[in-house]
Amino acid sequence: MLPCQHTFCMTCLNSYIGDKPIFECPICKTKIQVQGPNFIRDLPSNLYIDSLLNIVGIHNKPQKNPETPPATPTTPGTQSVDLFAVGLRCSNCKSHCDNTNITSCEHCRLKFCGVCWSQHLDDMRTQIGSILKQLDSATNRLNHKIEHFKDRCERITEQINKTAEDKINAIIDSKNNMLIEAVSLQKSGDMSALALKTSLEEAKTVASKAMTVSDGVNIDGEQQVTTFMNLHQNAIQLLTDVIKWDTEGFVFDKENFTLEVDSTTPVDAESEDPVSEGSKHNDPLESEESLVTYYRSRNFIPHYVWRKTSRPSGVGLSPWDSHLYVCGMDSHSVMVVERAQAKIVTRLTCDEMLCPVQIAFMKSQGEIYVTDKWKHCIHVFSKDGLYLRSIGHKGSRVGMFRSPEGIATDNANNLIYVADTGNDRVQIIQPDGKFVDQIGVYNKLKPTGNTTLWETKEVICTELNTPTAVALTADRIIILDSGNRRVKVYNKNDKGKILEFGSTGQRKGQFRQPEVLAVDPMGYILVGDSGNCRVQVFKPTGQLVRVFGGFGTQPGKFGWISGIHVTKHLDIIICDTKNHTVNFL
Repeated sequence: MLPCQHTFCMTCLNSYIGDKPIFECPICKTKIQVQGPNFIRDLPSNLYIDSLLNIVGIHNKPQKNPETPPATPTTPGTQSVDLFAVGLRCSNCKSHCDNTNITSCEHCRLKFCGVCWSQHLDDMRTQIGSILKQLDSATNRLNHKIEHFKDRCERITEQINKTAEDKINAIIDSKNNMLIEAVSLQKSGDMSALALKTSLEEAKTVASKAMTVSDGVNIDGEQQVTTFMNLHQNAIQLLTDVIKWDTEGFVFDKENFTLEVDSTTPVDAESEDPVSEGSKHNDPLESEESLVTYYRSRNFIPHYVWRKTSRPSGVGLSPWDSHLYVCGMDSHSVMVVERAQAKIVTRLTCDEMLCPVQIAFMKSQGEIYVTDKWKHCIHVFSKDGLYLRSIGHKGSRVGMFRSPEGIATDNANNLIYVADTGNDRVQIIQPDGKFVDQIGVYNKLKPTGNTTLWETKEVICTELNTPTAVALTADRIIILDSGNRRVKVYNKNDKGKILEFGSTGQRKGQFRQPEVLAVDPMGYILVGDSGNCRVQVFKPTGQLVRVFGGFGTQPGKFGWISGIHVTKHLDIIICDTKNHTVNFL
C-alpha cells in the first residue's frame, strides 16, 4: 500500500516503477520518491485485503514492521507526499482524489469525495428537517404575536375612541358653559344699554321741556337754574357712562379654549422708575447699548399735554409738513395740528366717516389713509386734505374689512398693511384697494359630519385673534395680536413667523387688552398696553427693556392708551382716549 493509501499488487507495482527515482500513483497522481532498493518490498500491506486472504486460507508472506506504515522521510532532499499531492483533498476523510471525483458544496463551501458527499447530503437532509421544525415553531409564534398585536390595536382603538369621546364631551360641555356665559354677558350688556338709553331719552325729554317756554306762562327763574344744574350734572354722568360702556372686556382665548372676563384693574399693573443713566450718550441711536440705556434712564413725563380733543385715537406725523394728525372718534374727523403752537390747522372728514381709529401716510403717493372702524373701510385723502375715495366695505372676503383698526404703509413697495380686526387677519393691499396678500390665515383639513366617519374638508383658519395694530420695519411685519395678548413678528418676504412674545397679566412683559404699537428707528417695539395703562418697550428680539406709565390722570399716567407714535428723534406721542389727552414725551 502506497503512502497515498492506494493498494497495488507487488508485480504490477515493480513493473510500473522500474528504475524511476520518483513515480506517480496511477490513481491520485501523487508523486512519491523511491527510498532505497527495498522501497517496494518495505511498503505495508493492505490490512483489509490481508484479512480477506486469511479468511479464504491464503496466507501472505510476513512483512517487516507490518503494523507500522513507513513514515514520510524528513531527511534533506526528501519531499513529503503532500508536497507532491495532485488533485483535491476531501474535507471529511482527508483523502486526495482526482478533480473529477470531488464535489464542492455551495452551502458550506467545502469539498467532498464521492463517499463523503452522500453522507454530507444525508446530513443536510437532517438539517433541513430541523430547519423545517424551527420554521413551524416560528410560524406558530408569529401567529400568536399577530393575534396579540391585533388585540392590542383593537384595545388602543377602543381607548382612542373612548378618550376622544370623553374629550369631545368635555369640549362640548365647556362650549355650552361658555355659550351660557356669553349669553349672560350679552343680556347683562343689553340690560345696561337699555337702561342707559332710557336715561338718555329721559334726559333729552327734560332738556326739550326746559327749552320750551309757552307764552303767558310764568316760570320761576330759580327753578330754571335748578333744572339746568340737575340736567347738566345728569348729562355729564350719562356721557361718562356711554364712554365707559363695554369697557369691561371679555375675549375668547382660542388656544386655551376659555372665555376670559377681564375683571382686574390697572392699578396693580407693574411699572418701572428710571435708572441712573451713568455715562452720558450724545446719540442714543449710536448703538443698541446706548439706546437701551436711553430708554431705561429716561423720565417719561410729558413736556406738554394737549387737551383740546375728546377721545383721541390714532396719531401720526405727516412726512411732508410735520403736522400732527390726530383721529377724533367722537368728532368723526381727523384733526391736523401745527406742533409748534398746538393749534388745529384743519380737519380731514367726509360724509361717510363714522369712527376714525388709526392713520398712516404714503409719501410716494402723497396720500393719507384713515381706518374707519364703524364704516368698515379706509378713507383716502390727499396731502392737501381733499377726500379722494374709500377702500373696501364690510365683509369677510379678501379686499373687504370688518372693523379695521391698525394701518401701516410700505413706501418702498407702495403697499398698505391693514389690521382687519373683525376678520382676525392682516391684509396687504395696493393704494387702489387691490388685494395682494394676507397674514395669519392658512388652510387646514377639518373633520366633518359624524365623528365615526373620517371625512374632512379644507377650511380657512387664522392664528390671529382680533389684531388691532400693525407696524413695519425694513424686513419685518410686527402685528399686535390683541385677543391672544401677544406681539407676533413676521418676515416681510415670505410672511413666515419669526417670533412672538407676551401673555395675559399685569406683570412686566404681560398685556391686558393691548391696543396699539409703534417701532422706533432701530426697530424697538413700543406697545400701548391699554388695559394696564402703560407702555412697554421691547427689543426686536422680544426682550423687555422698559415699562413706564400707570393708571391715573396726572402727567405720566394714562387712562386708556389709544394711539402711539415714535419720531425719528425718539420723541413719543401718546393719545389717551379716557383722559382725552395727547401726551408729548
